[in-house]
Amino acid sequence: MKNVLLVDDDSTFQFIGKALLKYVGVPPENIQSALSGKHAMDLLTTFYATTHSLPDLILLDLNMPIMDGFGFLDAFNKLEHPEKGKAKIIVLTSSHNSADMERVRKFGVTKYMTKPLQEDDLRAELQ
Repeated sequence: MKNVLLVDDDSTFQFIGKALLKYVGVPPENIQSALSGKHAMDLLTTFYATTHSLPDLILLDLNMPIMDGFGFLDAFNKLEHPEKGKAKIIVLTSSHNSADMERVRKFGVTKYMTKPLQEDDLRAELQ
């Protein structure tokens, strides 16, 4: 089963996102969440380091305090981990800004989805 990291500073979206992940079959113990890019990086270097793996899927918001999604992508690209390539990052944001979309592509992210997260989209990404 997939391990998912949900990175978003909006507590309502966190609640809905976790509920939707559970609804599509991701066990609660396979879902981690972070309220900022920094919190997500802390999880990657602590929690995930103890499991010797990374999440299979990272759902990443762009607009967050402390460290935004772009800061996270920069830090993630610098992360040294043998399984880094298996982690699929999907930017999930309310931004429809084409400059944001282009900037995300420069980090190697190929999937850019706008909120709200849809069940069918999530199921497709978890397969």
